[in-house]
Amino acid sequence: MMWGGFFAVLLLALMPHAILSAEQLEVEAVYEWKQMVFGFATEADRQDAIDNGNLSPENATPIDVAVHQDCEKGSRVFTTIPRFTTGIPYTLAVVTEANEANGPVLQPYPDYSWHNSNGSDCDKITSVFRVAITECNQLFVLDSGVIAQVQRCSPQLLVFDLNSDTLSYRYRFDPSTYTAAASLFITPTVSVNDPPPTGSCSKVQVYMTDVALHGLVVYDSELNTAWRIQNRFMYPNPENGVHSLAGELFTLMDGIFGLASDDEQLYFHPLASVHEYAVPLSVVSNRTIFENNSGAMPLAFRQVATRSSSCAAEAIDSQNNIYCVTFNPVMLTRWNPNKPYNVQMPADPQLLEFVSGMKVYKTHTGNEELWMMSNRYQKVANGNLDFNEVNFRIVRRSLDDVQNATN
Repeated sequence: MMWGGFFAVLLLALMPHAILSAEQLEVEAVYEWKQMVFGFATEADRQDAIDNGNLSPENATPIDVAVHQDCEKGSRVFTTIPRFTTGIPYTLAVVTEANEANGPVLQPYPDYSWHNSNGSDCDKITSVFRVAITECNQLFVLDSGVIAQVQRCSPQLLVFDLNSDTLSYRYRFDPSTYTAAASLFITPTVSVNDPPPTGSCSKVQVYMTDVALHGLVVYDSELNTAWRIQNRFMYPNPENGVHSLAGELFTLMDGIFGLASDDEQLYFHPLASVHEYAVPLSVVSNRTIFENNSGAMPLAFRQVATRSSSCAAEAIDSQNNIYCVTFNPVMLTRWNPNKPYNVQMPADPQLLEFVSGMKVYKTHTGNEELWMMSNRYQKVANGNLDFNEVNFRIVRRSLDDVQNATN
């Protein structure tokens, strides 16, 4: 692959559509909420949340979605509810099939006891924005340690065994990788270098965004250490800090936000930006490069694409198609970095008003699906959510037509 061709700036939203040989599929809503519904395993757990002032569903905004299939437990859909404020009884949940008037009932993961300290016990889970599930049946939970903008605990990375739903590993980040009350760790993506069936899942790199202090943190399981990386492309662009979404304006000056990786590149973008950037994995995965200088090798980072407007979460499939949903217009976009065009995929914009979480999930049959969390953040930011309307959705789209099509 020629570097010059790879790093050409691509105008994603302005290029012609590709013509697909297969009928294009639609985005479908799997779960919908007017307001989040917190369930509890026991009435004592519910009463504990009430007594501590931590059961205010109107304060809850779901951010991420992740799906896991197990031969014994079946299919489970996880979501996260960061503690932007008080009133959130738990910050990591499983969506159940039980329904109430406002939507499906959640249950805490792995159980309520992991969440009920509200930041007073740093051995528990404090506040989670996003998670990652690997082919090793492991759930990587990135705990920011922040509640209502207060750093209650150090950020930590928790790894749960999804076969037993028990904690298999914990890593607490050293102060050299973050600044308390200024950093905010929100997005992890995981590369397993020795996957099953032949590997032991012991060689793992986790790439994480510090959205508030505009940095990338990399954890290496073999070295059992993490390091921080800084680059100018991780900062927000003030010209892209005011967003138009579904007819509403809101300001969100977030830095490095979305992450996706293939075997060679780590792709990323700030939320307040219309550009996509990339850096070779071989660079960011090398601790020695950044050991004494977090801003080392600035020229290894490149702008690789330009969109019509900002997008939040992104994901990549097994064919290296990168997906995101732009704000204005609301549009599901697919882009393959090896091709000089994009595909704007048909989707009902009401289902995708602010896609804060996005994952590619491989089903037990080997097919891939794009799962997304849509949370109407523009209304959250403006304080005008109407709880008589559907405000939060988990949606999915099969990728069969994309991956089996000829151009």
